Amino acid sequence: MVFMCIQSAKGSPIGVPNLSQCQLTTDTSVVGPVTTIHLNCCLPIPSGAVVDFSFDTYKVNTTRVRIAAQMASDEDIAKYRQAYTLMRPLPQDDPRSFSTQANIHCAFSYLGQSFGRPNLYFHERILASLLGDPTFALVFWNWDDQRDGGNVIPAMFLPSNSSLYDANPRWSSVKPLGYAGCCSYSLQYIILEVHHLKSQDAGYGECPRHMRHTCGNGSKLASPFPSAILFFVFLCFSAQELECVILGITYSRDPDQPLLQDVGTFTTAPRDPIFYAHHSNVDRFWDKWRYGLPGGPRADHSEPDFLNAEFYFYDENANLVKVKVADALDSSKLGYSYPNVAADDLWVNYSPPAITSGSAVEVAVSSGAPLVGAAPQNGTIALGSELTAIVDAPGNQSHADNQREVLVIQGLQVTRDTFVSVLVFVNLPNANSSTSTSSAEYTIMTNVKFEIGDNLQRIGIQNDQQVVISLAVKGTQPITIQGLLIEYE
Repeated sequence: MVFMCIQSAKGSPIGVPNLSQCQLTTDTSVVGPVTTIHLNCCLPIPSGAVVDFSFDTYKVNTTRVRIAAQMASDEDIAKYRQAYTLMRPLPQDDPRSFSTQANIHCAFSYLGQSFGRPNLYFHERILASLLGDPTFALVFWNWDDQRDGGNVIPAMFLPSNSSLYDANPRWSSVKPLGYAGCCSYSLQYIILEVHHLKSQDAGYGECPRHMRHTCGNGSKLASPFPSAILFFVFLCFSAQELECVILGITYSRDPDQPLLQDVGTFTTAPRDPIFYAHHSNVDRFWDKWRYGLPGGPRADHSEPDFLNAEFYFYDENANLVKVKVADALDSSKLGYSYPNVAADDLWVNYSPPAITSGSAVEVAVSSGAPLVGAAPQNGTIALGSELTAIVDAPGNQSHADNQREVLVIQGLQVTRDTFVSVLVFVNLPNANSSTSTSSAEYTIMTNVKFEIGDNLQRIGIQNDQQVVISLAVKGTQPITIQGLLIEYE
């Protein structure tokens, strides 16, 4: 999975584009043999008027239930195959066609999960209409389920003679993959990973806010879309950033393909039908964050600029429909639901133990660890394979009850189209890329800005004035940062 950050203008919501101004584009690899693909993501322009989405126009007559793909019956699979069998032959200029559906994501995928939910919604409606079955629902690829068989590519997507198959061979179709060449993981490791993803905030709710400040308010993470594709993975339960998800528990395309096509890159991912099942699980996590985690229910962001952002989609009648983010916040109003997944309890209720007690600052100082502060005082810092640093912390400064310590990795830059991961540890000065993540000292694959208050409390150093932070890099491409900062948010 990839994360894409763009520069955003302050003070006005994202508006719909002028489809007549679309141009062809190319994407060229920067790692490995030079490869260029030509992309035509331009969308057909219907002759009719644009339809403004409303729940009166798109009434809910029946609730569709999206089940886990590994639980699909033979009848379910046959219906699913038939739906895509009917969609695939539609002409390219038909807004309902499989190629047009893929181009919608190619054109607008940088807009995140607030785009992803209505994208699934209309894709599902089109398939249901082609089948003549209003109860038809997408399945979700339950890749976080490491107990009941969800962590492999669902069997329904594997037969090469099926409309659910993608001709570009999938990389390792059996075992779940990690980034930077890691392969299979144990059940315990996956439980830990998903727990860490879930527990980015003690109340499970701050990650979206952190990412909004990091990206939505115009801070540079890397070059703007379409070039900035960063392979850092973490789970942000948010309408805006739920796209950011899944290191260690999902799949990609063969990394020997320089542009990672199909499902390894945003521009071509929907050319594989499994893409929609994958994003259905991402969408499920949005509802899980709102209603299914301790401390809920939670509210989505309420900023007008966010709620009034607008997107274009096509409905089952080939109409061009304008949708606002505010229209897509409540899945029940859109007429679909997800069943409870028993295996979610493995990561919702898991709590990793601490393997250290007390501060490691003295040990880090004796080994020569530098003091790294906020940018720009450090210049550019090359991480190499790992970096251990001492970072000033707020200690016992007064703060609001709902504020927690947040580690900010400033000015992080990586090479685009590159598999890279960064492990971040608290209070482990000798940590490296081989250090076990099954402890409270491990935070998560970095998302540039994330909460560490829970880690500090587990270790018992929440009142310390300095904290040891270790960044361990997996991958071969250079990574640089400009500063480390711990503050309350």
